[in-house]
Amino acid sequence: MNYLAHLYLSHHDVGLLVGNFIGDHVANKDLAVLPQSICSGVEMHRAIDQFTDTHPITRQLRSSLFDDYRHRSRVIVDLFYDHFLACDFESISGKPLTDFSQKVQKDLSKHLSHMPPSAQQYLKAMEHHNWLNQYASLEGIEAILQMMSRRKNMPNMGNSVEILSKNYTFYRSSFYDFFEDIQAHF
Repeated sequence: MNYLAHLYLSHHDVGLLVGNFIGDHVANKDLAVLPQSICSGVEMHRAIDQFTDTHPITRQLRSSLFDDYRHRSRVIVDLFYDHFLACDFESISGKPLTDFSQKVQKDLSKHLSHMPPSAQQYLKAMEHHNWLNQYASLEGIEAILQMMSRRKNMPNMGNSVEILSKNYTFYRSSFYDFFEDIQAHF
C-alpha cells in the first residue's frame, strides 16, 4: 500500500499514524529512540506491506503489469490501490478525503522531530503537491508516478495509467476484494 492506505489504516491513532508514515524511512537500529506508540506504527507499516506483498490479488495485479514495468509493478499497484481508496474515501471512511488529508498532515507536522530527514522531505512534498487528494484522479496518479520516475531515474511509470484506464473495472473490483481482506486483518 502507499501513503493513503497506510494512514487510513492507522485508525486515527497518532502514534500509529506517524509510525506508518515513517515506516520506509527508519531502520531497526533507530527504533530505540522513538516512542513505543510510533514504533508500533512502524511495525504496523511493515505488517501492512507484508500482507499486501503476499496477497494473491496483489500478486495477480502485479503480474498483469510485470511485462511492461518489471519490479516497478509493485509501486504502481500500490498507487492504484490508493487511487481507488481516494476515489471512494468518503463512502469507505465516512469522511471527506480533503478533511482527512488536512488532519493527517497537521498531525504529522507536529511530530517532525520523530521523523528522519527523508520522511520530513516526503511530508513536505506530500503537502506541496497535495498527494493524498491527487490520488483520486487518474491525472493525479499519473503525475505522481511521473515524478517518482524522474526522481528515481526510471522509465516513465505514469504510462501505466493507460493500462489502468483500459482495465478500470477489473482493477477496481480487485482493489475492493483486497481492501476488504486488509481491513479485516488490521
